[in-house]
Amino acid sequence: MGRFRCDGSYETDMQEYMDKIVKKYGIASQSAEREIMCMADAGNKVACKLYADMVFYKKILRRNPYKEAFNLYLRSAGITVENGRWSGSTASYPLSFWNIGYYLVNYRKSSFLEKCENIELIDSMSDIERLKTALELAATCITYIDAPGAVNLVGRILLEAGSDEDTFKALKPVIDRCIEEREFDRISLRSGKCGNAAECLKQADAFFTAAAVAGYVYACNNLAAREAKSIFRLEAENADDDAVKEAIARDEEYLRLSADKYEPYAANRLGLFYMTGEIESDGKKIIHREYIDQTRAREYFKKATQYPDANSAWAFFNLIKYFHKDYDNDLELLNEHMDYIKMLNPKVYDIAMEL
Repeated sequence: MGRFRCDGSYETDMQEYMDKIVKKYGIASQSAEREIMCMADAGNKVACKLYADMVFYKKILRRNPYKEAFNLYLRSAGITVENGRWSGSTASYPLSFWNIGYYLVNYRKSSFLEKCENIELIDSMSDIERLKTALELAATCITYIDAPGAVNLVGRILLEAGSDEDTFKALKPVIDRCIEEREFDRISLRSGKCGNAAECLKQADAFFTAAAVAGYVYACNNLAAREAKSIFRLEAENADDDAVKEAIARDEEYLRLSADKYEPYAANRLGLFYMTGEIESDGKKIIHREYIDQTRAREYFKKATQYPDANSAWAFFNLIKYFHKDYDNDLELLNEHMDYIKMLNPKVYDIAMEL
């Protein structure tokens, strides 16, 4: 057995949360959120995870939200760390294993955690220690529950390992123990061999695909990025048109899977593809004008604004840039969308002011 385990007691905690909060107050009401905090204080592991989510996404204001959320995730997972040694209680909510692994992979590198406050525990770990622990946590998570985010995280770590020989060698013992040729019943996936970096990359794709099939938008985005890179490679190699078209179709489909779930980056990216024929990878662009469809472009730019984040600013910008006639007789709408751009991404606002 590994360091992290689950005795299933969280199912009782889940039932308590459903009976005492969801059935009485719903999910997102203020009353429900206050009850979640009280239930977490009383030791409910599921409520503790939900409390952490509220802090992480700043629904509850804290001076150091990411650090506080991290500590709550550790408590939800039944994990303690003393003198650099990680240990876990069997009384755990396995979904929190994924959240902690997400922290270890993204801290100071990407997402909300790129520029967050210092988290001393993570600072004390080397990059390899973080990846090893994150891989063990994510693999343990999907041993117990169907968690597409954890499946995607395994894929990300395997991709990083398979892309660098030194990283692969360092992670190989954990890959052997936690991933290689294992039956993950909860996600209906049997992993293959990871004897070398190339096999590791193949398994990364298998996990990304499993997460995408389960509807996890960031896995879809990862696979779309892979296909975009493949398109550039095929064109550089003067591959036949059919091979290029097949890669474009896969790129388009992965973006659509994500965009249709209102993921702003993918929806805006797909909007640009239909507006200009643009495919982008590693800062480079190629154009395939035969795919231009302005009606679909408008549809996906608008979809990118429905559940807004910083990427949605680009979608508002593109609506103004490419469909300016929609604003000619509606100054109020133009001002509204410019305000959204300024709020979501001030850098894009400066560019939009030049239109």
